[in-house]
Amino acid sequence: MRLVAIAGAATALLATACGPDSSSSGCKDDLLSGDLVITEVFADYKAPPGGAGADEGKEWFEIYNASDRPLSLKGLTITHSRPDGSKAKQHVMTDVTIAPDQFFTLGNSTQDLLPAYIDYGYSADLGDLFNTDGGKFALSCGSKEIDSATYESVKEGHSRELTGAQPPDYTLNDDPVNWCQGNDSEFDTGNFGTPGSDSDCVPVIVGQCSDAGTMRDSVAPVPGDLVITEVMPNPAVVSDTVGEWFEAKVIHDIDLNGVGLDRAGDTSAPNVITSPDCIHLAAGSYALFAKNVDPALNGGLPAGSVLGTFNFALVDGSAAAPGDVQIVAGATVIDAISWTSSRSGKSHALDPDLVDPIANDTESNFCDGATTFGGGDFGTPNADNAQCQTIAPAGMCDDGGTLRPIVKPATDALVITEFLANPAANPMGVQQDTTREWFELQNTGTAAFDLNELTVASASSMTTVASSKCISIAPAAFALFARSTDPAQNGMLPAVDATFGFSLVDSGGKIEVRDGATVLDTITWTSVTSGLSRELKLSQTTPTGNDTYPGNYCTGSTAYGDLTNKGSPKAANTACP
Repeated sequence: MRLVAIAGAATALLATACGPDSSSSGCKDDLLSGDLVITEVFADYKAPPGGAGADEGKEWFEIYNASDRPLSLKGLTITHSRPDGSKAKQHVMTDVTIAPDQFFTLGNSTQDLLPAYIDYGYSADLGDLFNTDGGKFALSCGSKEIDSATYESVKEGHSRELTGAQPPDYTLNDDPVNWCQGNDSEFDTGNFGTPGSDSDCVPVIVGQCSDAGTMRDSVAPVPGDLVITEVMPNPAVVSDTVGEWFEAKVIHDIDLNGVGLDRAGDTSAPNVITSPDCIHLAAGSYALFAKNVDPALNGGLPAGSVLGTFNFALVDGSAAAPGDVQIVAGATVIDAISWTSSRSGKSHALDPDLVDPIANDTESNFCDGATTFGGGDFGTPNADNAQCQTIAPAGMCDDGGTLRPIVKPATDALVITEFLANPAANPMGVQQDTTREWFELQNTGTAAFDLNELTVASASSMTTVASSKCISIAPAAFALFARSTDPAQNGMLPAVDATFGFSLVDSGGKIEVRDGATVLDTITWTSVTSGLSRELKLSQTTPTGNDTYPGNYCTGSTAYGDLTNKGSPKAANTACP
């Protein structure tokens, strides 16, 4: 809306609005605090190629009539200064009336030389607007302030706009986080902003997003809310630099705002998904992340389906150097997977019966994508995966390519022998219980058994070992359960046999191993010491010997892995003193 009446302007209507004469306040109209709102500042004009870069006649700022009546601005004092009030200069406005809900621009030009996008000229009265270190505008009637706002982070050719996520308000513009850079609307060649009209940008406010124009707290995911279900590390129809992608299934309603995409253990910061608008995902939907959003370049991913991009490489993977990818929220890992091989043009697709943040830690629960998409590669981006034909049926496991029945442990043949419930902080001083907790059990019987389909549980949560491949434990051998399979995350543990998703609490803790409803072994503890495992005495390696805590245990004494914690994971315990 640009209905303007300016006295003396050749292109404007004469203002004849009547109002109370508040001469004692300096203003013709009886203006109240908040009637006018400062909504935009353009401080640094960008000259066209070959042109001069002077700001004279090109600087402007914008105000908004937030009242429900026409307002006369005669006598309104405009003060421009540094944010601390220094270097102040003033201009007193002539008679001009603006309508309710009208945006109105004021520039450093004389009335007869106004550009088309400026409504009122204050000439050179307010001095040059500041390109560095910020500035401040204040509107007042005598000693009564109607509104004030500071501006900062000026970029040549771009205005600073008050958020368009909600109606302009004189308290909203007090906080710099509610301002953003005008990038979308070009009002003059090479110069961006919205003089005389609604803001077209919404600032990204950490922890908040705009939901249909209303700001609200974003719903950040927690572990278990997103499960990585498919990854394409080696596309064939396009290059890796534009064609790599991965997908996650949404288990509970969340917002993607602030979610990071990352490699584990690298030195680069995560690629964080930022948007002023809420990127809300409902349970059962998919989130697709890719190197490139353009279907013409990325191998034909479904148009408009890519919700976030990343710039790191999804390596092909090998036994010596596995590929990996993870989704994070701040320092919390929401989900992660790794792989040791990949086939050109075929995705790694998680079996749809195993969509679980623990089950997807096991590479054998994935199979090659079998359905073509886009340009001809195989996978099901942003859709349910096909059933894996190589996944063993219930009660069976894959033993080197041969399906066989899962071998259950004999009674009294499985003993929990060691656990670390309170890892010390990592070498960088970050506490990482969610990736560094572990426990081990020993096969004390005379025959091998499989971990497949066993359930491990705490007092309130449980995880069932879901793996297509047989996880066989030989007599006298140890099995290691951990929160993470990645050595860079778990403190450089030996090879992990299975993962679990619950926390080993520092006090009042419990670990139970079950085969269906049959409890095979249980341990409990009252307290633990940070950085030290609890090892069962060698003389007490029975399902009843480990019931006595702490009497039949001692603390780990040997540093392992990255030397942050002490214990003997997946090895015989040391002799207790």
